[in-house]
Amino acid sequence: MPTMDYRDYDNMSVELLAPIRADALHRVNIVTQSLKKAVRDEYATGTDIKKLARKAGVTRRTIYAWLAE
Repeated sequence: MPTMDYRDYDNMSVELLAPIRADALHRVNIVTQSLKKAVRDEYATGTDIKKLARKAGVTRRTIYAWLAE
């Protein structure tokens, strides 16, 4: 996957940046929903909370919140 040079954004106008931000937030939401499902699936197979948090790159508190949804 190519990496983005975030400094490319420094000289962009608001009109150009706003839709880029909206798209990025949309993609983050999609990935987060998939990550939540994967966490729930792994938890159902017996993976412990601490390990799930480490693997998902979130806190244990976040894992508990996702499982409670």
